[in-house]
Amino acid sequence: MLTLGFMMVFADERTFKHAVEGIHVTTGFYLGLFLLVRIGFRAFAGFRAPEPDEQTTFKLAKGLQSLMLLTLLVVLITGPLYLFTEGEGIALSSQTTWLIDLSGWSWLHEPAEEIHKILATYVLPSLIALHMLAAIKQFHREVNRR
Repeated sequence: MLTLGFMMVFADERTFKHAVEGIHVTTGFYLGLFLLVRIGFRAFAGFRAPEPDEQTTFKLAKGLQSLMLLTLLVVLITGPLYLFTEGEGIALSSQTTWLIDLSGWSWLHEPAEEIHKILATYVLPSLIALHMLAAIKQFHREVNRR
């Protein structure tokens, strides 16, 4: 999704940008369903109990994961919101479009679009990079324990 989003931002040709946007929106819808399940699972299952020697690391990891899931949830909401407030729908297939007409809330279009773009372009990649660095550090720690 990030790759498709970046392709849309940096695409010069309008036809290419429009095609990538369609793929991004449709894929986002279906991945969004999976993401809602993932967020629901984490909300109900909680986190494992930390080992006594990893209290600080555990709190940081839990905070980072919670922040990532919250960011993803806001991106998931603002994406369709900024389409629906402009009267556009989400193409679920070549013959099916999902549209909730929120064009009466057009005042919400620009804020939703900006929040979506800022979170997806800057915040989420930064959180993913932090998450990857933390995973590498944890892996290194586990290897050194053995």
